[in-house]
Amino acid sequence: VWAVNPNKDSVHDLTRRMRRFASEIFSARNIVFKFHAPGEEQDAKLGADIRREVFLIFKESVNNVVKHSHCTEATARFAIEDGRLVLQVHDNGQGFEPTAGVPVGAGNGLPSMQQRASDLGGEFKIMTAEGQGTTVWLSVPLAGLSEN
Repeated sequence: VWAVNPNKDSVHDLTRRMRRFASEIFSARNIVFKFHAPGEEQDAKLGADIRREVFLIFKESVNNVVKHSHCTEATARFAIEDGRLVLQVHDNGQGFEPTAGVPVGAGNGLPSMQQRASDLGGEFKIMTAEGQGTTVWLSVPLAGLSEN
């Protein structure tokens, strides 16, 4: 219901939903979690598609951290920068060798996140190395949106 509720079409509402989702998942796994996000003064309207797709990318990123990283700490940074919505999810886990492609057993999550970002006209990157943790980075344009 949240995904189609036009009363929840703002960065602030998306931030609250992301923080709540990640906090519940990470605390259940004893992973220390920090979430950095814009304050209400930086709030902006979001279209339902952007809100839904960004949330699904975030959700998949969090689930991947919990399932694959073997980390003790995770950080999310969500910001509005130069007319773009930017999301980073980082963990201090085991990482993986990026030249090896998608890790064995990874399924459709990473390609799905890439496709969602592309559908929004955005950019999506995964930065990782064995023993160095992983960072998922997303940047999508907010063109045509007005500030609240």
